[in-house]
Amino acid sequence: MIKSKNITIAHLKEIAAVFNESSALQKKALLNECANIKLNSKKIIEQYHDCLIFLMGYPENEELLLIVQKEMDRLAETVKKSPAHLKDQLERTGIAYTQTQAANSFTLIQWLLKTYPNQVALHSFDETGIHPKEILRHALSEMEFEFAFSEKLNPIKWLEQAVGSKNKKDLLVWLINHFERIDASDLIKDQLFESLKVYISVIPTNKTLSKGFGNFSFHKNYYHTKGLLKRFDEKEIINKKLPAPKKLSNADKNLIIEKARVALFLLNRETEPIVYCNADGLLFYELEHGLSIALFSILPERRLPLESYIGFMMFKNGFPMAYGGGWLFGNRSLLGINIFESFRGGESAFVFCQLLRSYKQSFGANYFEVEPYQFGKNNPEGLQSGAFWFYYRFGFRPVDNDLKKLASEEAEKIKTTKGYRTSIETLKRFTNSNLAANFNNEAQPINPSVISEFITEQIKLKFNGNRSAAEKWCLQKLRTDLGIEISKISRVEKIGVNKLSFFIAFCINTSRLTSTDKNKLKNFVLEKGKFEFNYIELCNSINFRKLFVEDLV
Repeated sequence: MIKSKNITIAHLKEIAAVFNESSALQKKALLNECANIKLNSKKIIEQYHDCLIFLMGYPENEELLLIVQKEMDRLAETVKKSPAHLKDQLERTGIAYTQTQAANSFTLIQWLLKTYPNQVALHSFDETGIHPKEILRHALSEMEFEFAFSEKLNPIKWLEQAVGSKNKKDLLVWLINHFERIDASDLIKDQLFESLKVYISVIPTNKTLSKGFGNFSFHKNYYHTKGLLKRFDEKEIINKKLPAPKKLSNADKNLIIEKARVALFLLNRETEPIVYCNADGLLFYELEHGLSIALFSILPERRLPLESYIGFMMFKNGFPMAYGGGWLFGNRSLLGINIFESFRGGESAFVFCQLLRSYKQSFGANYFEVEPYQFGKNNPEGLQSGAFWFYYRFGFRPVDNDLKKLASEEAEKIKTTKGYRTSIETLKRFTNSNLAANFNNEAQPINPSVISEFITEQIKLKFNGNRSAAEKWCLQKLRTDLGIEISKISRVEKIGVNKLSFFIAFCINTSRLTSTDKNKLKNFVLEKGKFEFNYIELCNSINFRKLFVEDLV
């Protein structure tokens, strides 16, 4: 019986990405068969769940979508009523009403506790972590010295004694509350908390915390009446004018942030732009084919000193379907993308094309690089799938000249030799270089890592490694050369000064600046701690290569 159930679901999964004259009727018939299947095993539930998510993202018509949604509801209710042993088997799957354990940042756990009260609890401490007493003993009364220095209690037992409760939810709340009281910056708190190696459990009491119900609904569903878009003119789409960012209320923006955080949490992932973002730092575009993209900027204190790390989440009919980020400086962007497993086999190439379009037009990026992990380094799936050729399709070539030549030779063999496939050994060789695509054919932009290394070398040469003396000198140059009076600027403007003073002082030849250059650089520095999207625009307006000191270029 189980075998026949698996065959039916496997057949549905096989036909989910097929679009032809009879596919809609076939999908409907198979869904009706599946509606009579008892969902009583881990394998059946997982396979069916992933298939339903794909069908909600790529529905052929409204009737099918309604059937799929009804089945997702049935699956959720079945899991809710399932015996404990089956729910235990479904942990960390992201299916409605199942538990997820993860190691998360202090900030994300704070947010989870506020957003989903009574659904988040302490799970465990990794044995390699620091004992909480080493950090929190000062939160105790001085007269509790015997307990504070006790060697007998493991982390959980110690917390139970400190709190006076064995309730795991109470223990987590106490731990987070006492970390909030530590007299230190948020960055230090994050590092201290990370050293504990805490694992939490989220035990949902409703369907919201799940993959199958993790969508937002302020969009119009797109129906794939003409099938999936596999072949298209890449350049035409990349250069097609982006629509204006959608005007959203803060409530809608916060909903998008919530959906993005939950989607990553269920994958046991976090990205800084999504965790450290608020409604003011979000752009949202509605694209074609039911796609939309949210672009996230990081809160000022946590931004990178020079680059702008802008994260993204792509949504398909409101469901999170891909995430990643771009590290921007001028017209250069390092880019990374991960497509959720349930959505693979859909329109991955079209999604990546829309990503390039979004970063190119929103932020002025024309030169893109991807790192080797994206196409196979320490990533067997990337090698087996030939992900290198996926990027090659969009004009990405190895930065290393020898590997670029090899790639050209391989491309010719694929084109002229029937059935030819690049060997895994050759694909591994390609992972020894980043891939780059230059859409404007301008000179390759300077890599921010080169700037960082240059600054370290200058501090060593000019100040014998004395960072305090170097900082004092840099701040003085900002006063004298750019007219930035530290005592007269705002708190957020000081963030920009702190992050960029070394870059301006060591890397810019301030002796040959025009008054226009000075004004641009001054605004560039002061904007860093304010609105990140404005900072990116200012950065793009400056020809840094013209202003760099000779030793750097």
